[in-house]
Amino acid sequence: MAVAALTSAVDAWPQWPRADSGLSNLAKKMPANTLPAPTDLELKYVLLGVGTQNYTCLTGNAADAPDTTGATAKLYDLGTKLNNDPLAQWKIPAISGLALSLSAFGTWQLDMYLNAEGYNQWLGNHFFTLKVPTFSLYKTKTTPHPLAMVAKKADQDAPKTACQGTTGEGAVKWLYLADDTNLSVGGVNTVYRLETAGGNKPDTCQGMQNYFEVPYAAQYWVYGPKA
Repeated sequence: MAVAALTSAVDAWPQWPRADSGLSNLAKKMPANTLPAPTDLELKYVLLGVGTQNYTCLTGNAADAPDTTGATAKLYDLGTKLNNDPLAQWKIPAISGLALSLSAFGTWQLDMYLNAEGYNQWLGNHFFTLKVPTFSLYKTKTTPHPLAMVAKKADQDAPKTACQGTTGEGAVKWLYLADDTNLSVGGVNTVYRLETAGGNKPDTCQGMQNYFEVPYAAQYWVYGPKA
């Protein structure tokens, strides 16, 4: 009877996910969105991007909206730790906002958080190549290094619950980006920008410099063909 009771109690405990060398556990926890689904693709990386959205005001008219010139960010590995983290579902919505808030105080505060959570592995950078959104994971050990050169295919507004940024500027949109030119290599070709924090541009150029940057953070869910 005692054994039966113990067995029943164990069966009632929360089931922790098994260790997984891929990201199949985490793929099931992709933040809900209205973007096109990653059909026939496999989740390869989940990355935290911390950097700036970059804008210009060059028309000379303060009433004009700023132009977007791209973004730059360091990309940290979230997927490896989150894939087998039983609390991943609850951590995912908070990571970007927390990272952005800590980065506003200096790099050491952000580094402490990333180290403590195990998200400190820097895999590469996000930047624009001739206006093409580029994700270069040149610090990985794979050959060739994963390189996604993609274009925006769809977007949606960030949820109202998103971190509004260091000055309340608002969170940039969530995006679906895909490669339709076959420029990507290393098994990646599709990127979702999700869980954005900050980075939005002001409505007009009033009081803005010709070139300016707005801090942001976001999660990049990177997919590619199934192995």
